Amino acid sequence: MQSPKADSSPKTDASVNASNAAAPSGCPMTAALNAFGGKWSLICLYWLDSGTRRFNELQRLMPDISHKVLTATLRNLETEGLICRTDFLQVPPRVEYKISPYGESVRPLIEAVRLWGRAHLARQRSGSAS
Repeated sequence: MQSPKADSSPKTDASVNASNAAAPSGCPMTAALNAFGGKWSLICLYWLDSGTRRFNELQRLMPDISHKVLTATLRNLETEGLICRTDFLQVPPRVEYKISPYGESVRPLIEAVRLWGRAHLARQRSGSAS
């Protein structure tokens, strides 16, 4: 009998996220973080909450995000139903993203995180580390 071969291929973030999504734990925090817990997800939702935007516009608003990571983030948000993607069949191709009605339910969380971040920056500027 032959022993099963161990999978020696490295797991990428995408494969880990896909396996997490495929096996939900029933935990509400896990579900929320799987939906929009990536480093850039809430920032994308923040910018899309203020209006429809194209890919390059989002990239200009978030200059530290790579093309690859922005693409993956937008795909995940679309898969989760938090944003809508509209393809316009024209030359050159045009794609627009906007927050979905379901994505609007995240608005209070986005605002709470933004306000906390503002207070956190003020605290850091004032030198209060504790």
